[in-house]
Parts: sequence; C-alpha cells; structure tokens
Amino acid sequence: MKKSTNHHLFSIFMLIFVCTFYLFFALYDGVVICVDSQGYIGMSIAREPLYPIFLTFLRFLFSSFSSDFYLTAAVFLQSTLAAFSAWYFADYILHEFRTSRLSAFFILCIPMLVSLLCRFAAKRGSMYSNSILTEGLTIPCYFLFFRFLTAYCLHRGKSSFISCWFFALLLISTRKQMSVALIMLALGILYCYFKDKHYLKGITLSLLCIISVLLGTFCLDFGYNYALRGEFTRHSGDTRFVTTMAIYTAQRSDAQYIADEDIRNLFLEIYDICDKNGYLKSAAPKGWANRVSHFGDYYDCIQIDNLRPMVSQFAMERYDGDLVAASEYADQIMNTINHSIILHNLPQIIGTFADNILSGLITTVAQRNPILNWYSLVVYLLYIVLFIWHCLVVKDSKLILLVSLVMISIIINVGLVSLVIFCQTRYTIYNMALFYISLFLMLREPVRRISSVFQPLRSLTALFR
Repeated sequence: MKKSTNHHLFSIFMLIFVCTFYLFFALYDGVVICVDSQGYIGMSIAREPLYPIFLTFLRFLFSSFSSDFYLTAAVFLQSTLAAFSAWYFADYILHEFRTSRLSAFFILCIPMLVSLLCRFAAKRGSMYSNSILTEGLTIPCYFLFFRFLTAYCLHRGKSSFISCWFFALLLISTRKQMSVALIMLALGILYCYFKDKHYLKGITLSLLCIISVLLGTFCLDFGYNYALRGEFTRHSGDTRFVTTMAIYTAQRSDAQYIADEDIRNLFLEIYDICDKNGYLKSAAPKGWANRVSHFGDYYDCIQIDNLRPMVSQFAMERYDGDLVAASEYADQIMNTINHSIILHNLPQIIGTFADNILSGLITTVAQRNPILNWYSLVVYLLYIVLFIWHCLVVKDSKLILLVSLVMISIIINVGLVSLVIFCQTRYTIYNMALFYISLFLMLREPVRRISSVFQPLRSLTALFR
C-alpha cells in the first residue's frame, strides 16, 4: 500500500513539474505568430481542417474576451497537451519497463530538452507548444499515439487500438505528413496478427483500419468546407509540394511534355523566373551539404513566392473569383504538371530524395552542421550496435519492440518528408524524443554490467536502473 502511494505521489510530482515547465514558457513567450499561422487563423482552403476548427472553437468559446484572447487560450491548451503527453509517456515507461523513478524522471525531461533545443539552439525564439502552428497539436498527439501503439503491440488491448485509430484520424486531419501514424498503425496490426500466424485477419483488419481512417478524414474535410464555404469539397493544395519538387528538378525543355498550351505557358513562366534567380537544382553548387542547403534555401522561393500565387491567379482569372472552383482547378493544373514532367526527371528527383534522406536522418537527432553531422553518425551507429546486442544477448522483447517501432517511425517519416520537401527539424522532430528515450533504455543494461565490473562507475547505476 505504501509503495503504491509513493508511486502515485511521484507520478503527481512529475506531472506538476512538466506542467510548470511548459506553462512557464507559455507565459514568458506568449503567443508566437509564424509565417504559416495566418493560413490557419484565416481558415485557408489550402489547410487541413482540424487546426482551423480548433482555433475557431476557441474563438467562439472566448468571444466575450478580447479579439485575440483565443490565441492565448490555444497556446495554454497546447502547452498543457505537451506537458500531459510527456508525463503520460514517462509514466507508461516507468510501469511497463519497470525503470527506477530517477530513470523515469530523466525520460520525462527528454521531450522538455527537445523543446529547449527548438527554443534556444535552433534560434526559433519559441517552442512549438506556444506557436500557432499545427505542430502545437501534432507533436504531443504523435507522442500519445506512439505510447498507445507500443501498448497495443505488446498487449493487443482494444482500448489501445481504439486510441491509436483515434489519434491517427486526428493527426492526418491536422497535417497530411502525419500519414506516418496510419502507416505505423497498419504495420502494428500486421505485426500482432502475423506473430500469431493469422495472416488473413491481419491484412483484412489493416486494410479496414486504413480505409476507415481515410474515410473519416474525408468526411471531416468535406463537412468542414461545406459548413464554411457551402460546398462539399476537400482542402486544396496537397499537390503543390510534389509540384515544387518537380519544378526544382525540371529542365526548360520539359515543357514539351505538357499537352495543354495554357498550362505549358504557365509552367514556362514559373520556370523562367525560378531559373533566372538560381532557385533550381541546375544552379545548386557541388557537394552534399551545398545541395541540401540550396534546396532548403530556395524551396519556399519556388513554392510560396512563385508557384502558389501564379497558379492561384491563373485559376481565379478563369473562374471569375469562385474560390472553390479555382482551388480545384489549381490542383488540376499542378497535377497536370506533375504527371507530365516527373517521369522525365526521375534520376534528378531520386538524387534529391537521397540527399534529403541523409539530411532528415541528421535533423531527427541533431542539427545539420559539420560537427553535428559526425555526431549523428556516431549516435546512429551506437543505436544500431546496442539494438543488435539487445537482440542477440539481452533478448528483452519489450525493449526490442519499442526500439524497432522507433526506427521504423524514423525511416517512414524521413522518407515521406524527403519525397516532397526539405528536411528541416520542424518536419523530423516527431521522433527526436522517442529516439533518445529508446537509446537511454538500451544503455541501461550495458551500463549496469560494466559498472558491476568497474567499481568507480557504480554510481551510474542509479540513473540507469
């Protein structure tokens, strides 16, 4: 009884500690408006529905306060969610992996340290929890999703499965990049059923899960736009990321493959501006680091400064200001460009994809610079060596599963991002805390064994229990 009471008191202490941390920065930094924030506040048709709905609900709820108080409420809710997700995951690790309280507290601090890196080392001036960005919701929600996915793969509980399904739906409706959650859930289902040799059941349930989540996101998207704009339509602009990659790697002569003359001329107009200003891959300097920097530096110049406004204007002129019809036509234009030129530039696209993969792996665990690039190589090698050692020697099935899920999540996320955009930390941060938590858990056993041989190291065992 006393032991149980102490566990509860320690859990409450961790929750208070992490809430104090995130709410302090919510007060200190206040609401941070970023470049993308206005798209969510203004309920742009190019944005996924859930985050604008979240802001609109708060705007309605706090309508009696000042006009922008709802943004302050959003920041405090996001900060509370970030605190809760960090605590909930650390508390789960404490009980599931039977760690010491000191280890659990250290695990609690890892997401906080990642937030501090964003706030100070990355020089953003704020954490995602107090920024009006989708990351304010998706980062903690993915953390919660991963906790339930781990529990589902270990114990196959219905409540864990339903929670995973729910968070996958929320995440994709907030940010399409978070399709990684649905892929991870599908793989988790296959793992559970294939392990028991129920192959058909696993494949069937996996497909049903994918279909139901996608159907849910479509219904939310169509319903949101009908309520807001009076027409059943999806949000637009998903294809612009692929089109940006297509233009970046294209040649001017690729215009010949576009059958529609108007779209061909529009493509040439966009291409010539980007080519003149050195935005395209043909102008990238030699060397991996230079190529990656060039792609990241000029990606927004292609998409935000030229592609989106020029395609939107072109579409609006032809649909006389009808926003929904023009947005649908803009998507058709970009799809036409993609289908016409991508196949002719696959070697260039694959090369950029490969560059991005390496960059994304680095930004998942650190920042990209000459020193930290080598650090990333070392820490990944350590991670892989420890994983192999645990598989061959320790054979802790729970830890092996957790580490496997983290590695797969990193690979899928980096792969999805690398296909369409440059891998800045904003897109790869979802697995940073998970990587270091699983690395810490893998270090516990070798440290324990080493410290049992070398007496001076015994003090380390308190942290690694």
